[in-house]
Amino acid sequence: MDIQSFGRTPREADRLYRKQVERAWLTLVERGAVVDPNLREVVRESWLRCLAMGVAPVAQRPSQRAGTTLEQLRDHNSELLRAFQHTWRVLGDILSDTQSCLIIADASGTMLDICGSPSVVDRGARDCVSPGYEWSEQSGGTNAIGTAIARNAPAEVHSAEHLLAVAKIWSCSAAPVRDAVDGHLVGVVDVTSFGDSHQQHCLALAVTAAHQIEETLNSRELARSVQLLHWYQQQTSRRGLQALVLLDRKGRVLAANELARALFAGAPEATPLARGRQFLQVSREPELKHLIAALPPRTRALALEPYGPRGQAWEGGLLILEPRREGGQLRSRPAPAPNAFSGIIGVHPQLLDAKRRAARMARASAPVLLLGESGVGKQRFARAIHESSPVAAGPWHSLRCRTFTPEQLAIELFGDEASGRFGCLQEADGGTLFLDDIDALPLSAQLGLVRALQDHVALRAGGQREYPVRVRLIAGTQSKLNEAVAAGRFRLDLFYRLKVFGLRLPALRDRLSDLPLLAHRRLLELEARYGLGPRQLSLPLQETLMNFRWPGNVYELRNLLEAMYLQSESSTLTEADLPEEYRPQLTLLASATDQHEHSISGLERSAIEAELLRQGDNLSAVARRLGISRSTLYRKMKRYGLAGAPSAN
Repeated sequence: MDIQSFGRTPREADRLYRKQVERAWLTLVERGAVVDPNLREVVRESWLRCLAMGVAPVAQRPSQRAGTTLEQLRDHNSELLRAFQHTWRVLGDILSDTQSCLIIADASGTMLDICGSPSVVDRGARDCVSPGYEWSEQSGGTNAIGTAIARNAPAEVHSAEHLLAVAKIWSCSAAPVRDAVDGHLVGVVDVTSFGDSHQQHCLALAVTAAHQIEETLNSRELARSVQLLHWYQQQTSRRGLQALVLLDRKGRVLAANELARALFAGAPEATPLARGRQFLQVSREPELKHLIAALPPRTRALALEPYGPRGQAWEGGLLILEPRREGGQLRSRPAPAPNAFSGIIGVHPQLLDAKRRAARMARASAPVLLLGESGVGKQRFARAIHESSPVAAGPWHSLRCRTFTPEQLAIELFGDEASGRFGCLQEADGGTLFLDDIDALPLSAQLGLVRALQDHVALRAGGQREYPVRVRLIAGTQSKLNEAVAAGRFRLDLFYRLKVFGLRLPALRDRLSDLPLLAHRRLLELEARYGLGPRQLSLPLQETLMNFRWPGNVYELRNLLEAMYLQSESSTLTEADLPEEYRPQLTLLASATDQHEHSISGLERSAIEAELLRQGDNLSAVARRLGISRSTLYRKMKRYGLAGAPSAN
């Protein structure tokens, strides 16, 4: 990440800039206005915001929460605190011997925890840098935590730039921590340094710490979601005739069955059933009365079944709905038709949107163009569209154009007059024909296909007499047909007929949250087919698979799971069961993880090298500039193999 994009200022040691800031602050105190154009824009805008909120630069101190109130706040943010402690264990070595500390605050700017050397933590407690103090801009004026919240972006504030007089003895760098599902602010991580010890890499350290916390939170949330979805699959088989909505521990929609979606369809006043959408606010285990505002009219909540034992903390649950009874009878609604798309597994918003759009397209008779990489499931979508269409009772035929030569393809598609062989067009008459890789269709065959769609007639290879044909055409391609048109490889009239209904299908790497469901369903299929007993993925293997790029998409995943199922004798599949061709990906993932873990060490080494170049052999000066002891400097120089490190003797 480019630190310059955050508007890094001259160093704190730049006395000229500091004097300008001090003069601007005195002018503000005396006149109540910000007039100095030399102030950094981020600082000037924050000062103006604070003045508008009535912040008093000289007399004000940040408000404080203590006792039971603070404990409740920490309990409410327990996940954030655990992730912060994990990050401190990874990054704390960098700050443990410095005059800096690492701080985590909640979304309001209230400090929840502070880590650093005991002397630094004690000093911070004397100066309002301690758990319980609120450092929003309204409470604490211009500071890195509050300004990062106000800007929703990383921020750095040096000593003189703070608005409150009480805060001018330190410098701080902060970065927001966001929720991976909906992007809302979870908290802020901050590096605060006392005196002149704030280093250039502190903002990078804060940003890296925020990313580390986000990854930890996301990993734990993903594990919870997998457990909830597995439980949901069991519930749907038991409650198949009821409308069901699965909610996560934060009250967000995780999944819903088609009966529930039918209740919410056409009810704009109800909360949409989009994955990740906030359905209700959860402060404790919710009750049915808390859900009324989110439901469509004439819909009744039958039950809210929690995941796990009752009486424990709310970890999500299943909302069971039904239409309200009117005059002793259920409100009439059309009986749901069998859902041809239910066999397409996944609850990711992109996939659900594709399924909804495909279901609407199925009602018409116009051609459909399915766009997507190999293995995303174009044939499954095409078959579901056929089964949901007015011609579902008619024949279904599919043809992959790329597997034939141009001559063979003409016979496969249109038939052969000499042998009397029917082609796919004639065999699909009155039904649906799916042509995959339609970009591989030669121009002569494209002309025949246009005639079949436009005039409803076709001609066999080598024949003179046309035969009538009416088919619903669904085409699939991985290529950009407009580029093929521009290159003269694809007919413009056929392109315009196909693009009426275009539908792009998401790649597996774009909906990796569906991978556990896909794997679970595939392993059940393999158990039924081969009878070798049940199999499940270990959590490390599941996390590894969710980091693969999957160029072959869902079909690659299905084939991989089949190979692992047949070769493993254990009921739990692990990374050791991966075929040899996947070993390079494991190595790359391990290398990337190692690189991430050592990125902060790289920053530290660069800072030491830079000071060594400036100070030469004066290691005392280097240690002083870096804000660490000489013994710590010697140890780190040895660790990084830097020239000039004292010998062990």
